[in-house]
Amino acid sequence: MPPTVPTSRSMAYLKTASAHPQGHLSGARISSGLLRRLLQARYFYRNDQDGFVMDVEEALASSGDQPLIITLAGRRAALTTAQLTALTNGVGPDGRLAPSVPWPTTHALAALGLTEFRDQQGSPQLHNGDDGVSGRTHHAFRTPLGQLVAELNENDDRA
Repeated sequence: MPPTVPTSRSMAYLKTASAHPQGHLSGARISSGLLRRLLQARYFYRNDQDGFVMDVEEALASSGDQPLIITLAGRRAALTTAQLTALTNGVGPDGRLAPSVPWPTTHALAALGLTEFRDQQGSPQLHNGDDGVSGRTHHAFRTPLGQLVAELNENDDRA
């Protein structure tokens, strides 16, 4: 089944799970219809007690003991066009995003764990280092997760 275009409500769930360190959608009250669509689109999955991925019907019937986990396709679907473009186009061989990427985009990608800011020595930093006077001193680089999302295509088994 081809992925559906996320609605504003499903986008909120996708972004919440993308920002979670393990990609979990925890504690969210989600309608069974929307959950079905998100599972069918392969934006989320749920594992059984043995760690195997449940099929859609099993995941829907599950008591919810196991968290919903966002897929790479779900992470990609959570991105705006500008964010996806920044993550995929003009990225240097070292993973550095193009200097022309606006700060709101780099910060949004960092909040989703797809980029990180690094100082001149390559050490990760919490933000771009802009103190309001000298401009940004740290630059955004794709994380390994950001690279996986950027390289994902529709037929990818990693989705």
